[in-house]
Amino acid sequence: MKKRRVGTTSMAIVLIVFGVIIFIAQIKRISAVNLAIKFWPMILFLLGGEILWYSYRYKEEDINIRYDIFSIFIILVIVFMNLGIYGLIETGLMNKVNKMVLSENYTFSIPYNETQVDDTIEKIVINQPNYYNLTIRTEENNKLLYSGHVDIAADSEEKAKELLDKEHIIAKKSGNTLYVSFMERPSYNRENYIRPYDTTLIIPRNKKVEITGGNDLQLVLDDIKNDWIIDSINRVKIRLDENIDAKINAFVQYQEMLKGNVKWSSIEEGTEEQPKVKGELIYKNGNKNISILNCDEVFIDELK
Repeated sequence: MKKRRVGTTSMAIVLIVFGVIIFIAQIKRISAVNLAIKFWPMILFLLGGEILWYSYRYKEEDINIRYDIFSIFIILVIVFMNLGIYGLIETGLMNKVNKMVLSENYTFSIPYNETQVDDTIEKIVINQPNYYNLTIRTEENNKLLYSGHVDIAADSEEKAKELLDKEHIIAKKSGNTLYVSFMERPSYNRENYIRPYDTTLIIPRNKKVEITGGNDLQLVLDDIKNDWIIDSINRVKIRLDENIDAKINAFVQYQEMLKGNVKWSSIEEGTEEQPKVKGELIYKNGNKNISILNCDEVFIDELK
């Protein structure tokens, strides 16, 4: 009794066709995935046609038709892989994956910005968005100085430039207070991704300062001549000059949240259900106050 194996011919044709598709994609510089997705239903026609052909061709002969399980398994793997890719395309996920794979990283300098702070301003209020890594320094000049850079992942430099804001910092005066806010960044989409802005803000050291919100804040303080309040920031890092004259009070949930190369004077407060820890540091006479509230981590490092 003769034997005929169904599936071997189909597998051979599938391998040849996929090889041709990949070759054409390289020559024509088109997507091999898109070509494979268009032609994958032919695999079902091939396998079904081979089964019908053997059944018809040898129906009157004494032939045992057997299925090439391995070949059919490989064909089914190819089918399901293409179905999975097709499903990703229908849901829009494939476009997102392609953009992430093909995108490049572009770094741009944020345009330098300078704003005059007049003598009637007594307090500066800074509202920091979560997507900013903000560094603040102090100087004698009555100016706000702003600079930084941003990394944008996009599939072209033109698209990356389109995501840059024209104005990055907004300073508005109300009475004797100057409110500083930052422009909303373009929202995330499937084609582009903007990483956190790395920015530096230089402010006058003789003003009261209140900073709220944000993910990461770093203060480089040589000297301050007024009180500061820092509230609701995930991570605060302060580098202090050894000649600073200030008292720092940091209120956190647990003592482990007080970090840095300093020796904190910690006072337990609150209850077991709602623990609260106050960390204190005093430099010179402690004439100016830096109050840190509702922050997850507080790092204080001294220049020694």
